[in-house]
Amino acid sequence: MTSGAVDRCHRCLQPAPIRARRCPHCGDRLTTSFRRLSLYVAAGMIFGVLALVAYSLYLKPAVVNLDNIPEAEREQQQQSRPPKPVKKPPLN
Repeated sequence: MTSGAVDRCHRCLQPAPIRARRCPHCGDRLTTSFRRLSLYVAAGMIFGVLALVAYSLYLKPAVVNLDNIPEAEREQQQQSRPPKPVKKPPLN
């Protein structure tokens, strides 16, 4: 018997080594394309999630510390703000 991981042949359902190209019992080709495809899909999904995380960290807004802004710029920022709207009286 072989050591290591085993897979089953789709034709004779006998155990076959994972890396074998042909079944040792019936000689039929073992399909490896599905196994490879599933590995590629899993790797692509992991890469996609990591890319999204990296992109979200890249888009993180910059933190502005108002204590480090000079007085002249702080006054300009306060002057450029729109005036507060006048509150209407309640309807009661």
